[in-house]
Amino acid sequence: MARSTVHYADNKTNNILKALHNKLRPAGTPVQRVEYIIELLLLRIFEVKLKQDKEFEPLRKLFDGDNYHLLFSYLLSLNGDKASVELNQKVFPFYGNILGKAREVYKNKNLPQKVQDQLVLIEEVFSNSSFSNNVKNGNLNEVLGLVSDIDEARLLKTDLLGDAIESALSEQGGTRDVGLFRTPDHIRQMMVMMVDPDFKDIIFDPACGTGGFLFDAFQYVMEKVGKDENWPSEKSHKEIREYIKKHIKNAETEMPSSNVANTFYRVGISGIEYLGMIRKMAAINFYIRGLNPANIEQGDSLDLFDPCIQV
Repeated sequence: MARSTVHYADNKTNNILKALHNKLRPAGTPVQRVEYIIELLLLRIFEVKLKQDKEFEPLRKLFDGDNYHLLFSYLLSLNGDKASVELNQKVFPFYGNILGKAREVYKNKNLPQKVQDQLVLIEEVFSNSSFSNNVKNGNLNEVLGLVSDIDEARLLKTDLLGDAIESALSEQGGTRDVGLFRTPDHIRQMMVMMVDPDFKDIIFDPACGTGGFLFDAFQYVMEKVGKDENWPSEKSHKEIREYIKKHIKNAETEMPSSNVANTFYRVGISGIEYLGMIRKMAAINFYIRGLNPANIEQGDSLDLFDPCIQV
């Protein structure tokens, strides 16, 4: 599908993303800037989930006492020099080994599977992270402030990571340079409604990009049982939103059993993405929504499912 010229986020978020890329422009290529932004967004997203997600509540103990300096919000109180040192020497190493620290908190009981799946992804992202010396210290203060300005609902409910990629790569000929062709929200949502998935279906995208179709499918399924009343959001295409809401209102879908819901989490929604950076962002999108990040695989779907290839 051809690339749309429609902005995917609201104007405020679009402006913040553009400002982030401008501030980080001296720090490297657009792809490198995306990596920096994604890492800072993930730090802030983790802190928001720590505050809002009940399953993450026990992990708050990790940040008692002096460990509060490992949270994103603490970085806002530092100047550029100190923030850079904290990120490279303390924050990134901590999150790069957070799974073992989380197990210590739970001690006498098992770490919940969903929390473990999400912490595995966090370790993957931060195990080799470091902010380049090219990120100017003055700019870093402004960058942290801009990330802090993004609305919490925008962090947790939209394809913000896809927006960040689009914003970064548009200056060098568009996202086609990395093989990413994003479908506008209203078209994704209408296509999902036409397929009409539910908890017993297997939802699979062989070229998932940042995961837009997959998490729209998940939110549609949840909406049918009354668990995600904010989808599509008020900022989505008005006619599509009204049509979907009317369609869902007439649908009779019961809450699934715990076994069906668990199976849906483990294998119900998955995808494959060819590029490692884009796959990581799709996995983070899954993490934001409490889905299984491990369900996003990196590879070439045409090779993986080619019947002519002998296994």
